[in-house]
Amino acid sequence: MLKGNRFVSVACAALLLAVTIGCTPQPVGQDAETAAPSGANNGESKQIAVNTQHTQQSKEELVLSFYKNSSLSDEAKVRHMTDHLAGIQWGKMNEINEHQSLEIIEYLYRQRAFIPSESFANVIQASDGLDGALSESYAGLMGDLFTRDRTAMTRALANMDKTNRTQGIGSIGYALSYREPKEVKKEIQQWQAGQKLTSAEKDVIRALFVKLDNPY
Repeated sequence: MLKGNRFVSVACAALLLAVTIGCTPQPVGQDAETAAPSGANNGESKQIAVNTQHTQQSKEELVLSFYKNSSLSDEAKVRHMTDHLAGIQWGKMNEINEHQSLEIIEYLYRQRAFIPSESFANVIQASDGLDGALSESYAGLMGDLFTRDRTAMTRALANMDKTNRTQGIGSIGYALSYREPKEVKKEIQQWQAGQKLTSAEKDVIRALFVKLDNPY
């Protein structure tokens, strides 16, 4: 009888030991697959760092950095620059780097073929702090963009707030006034005849005609 009890006690102790060992938690770090960071996470971290750096820079600093980036093609430069033009202050740009405003606007004018139509709204909203030679160069850019794609520019102007719309129309009217106004109006009317313009877009064209007659 005593031998039987001793056997039962030993068996219970062995079972308890087995259960204890099986429940022991695995040391942290043994699962290499869980501990090792994935390449995707590293890539996401780098992208977040780049986005954070851009967020900390002003529009003026961003445009200037893209302009000076020699590793970018002209097309890539222009696309990056126009992405950040809306609300830019040219006076502040000159404070960062003297005379850089005129250089940048003239660069955009030379490379205007690379400015996508979807960026016209950003160009329209880049008129703060323009005067003298800056205004002349900016007007030339606006006039050429309107001539290249009247539909996109008219739509962009129609969707602007009053201040930017008035400034944009004035710049285009001034640039186009160097040509014979009657001829310019005729070309626009011929284009308009084939368009289904909204009321706001028609207002833009009417205002542009008025500006062609009195560009100053």
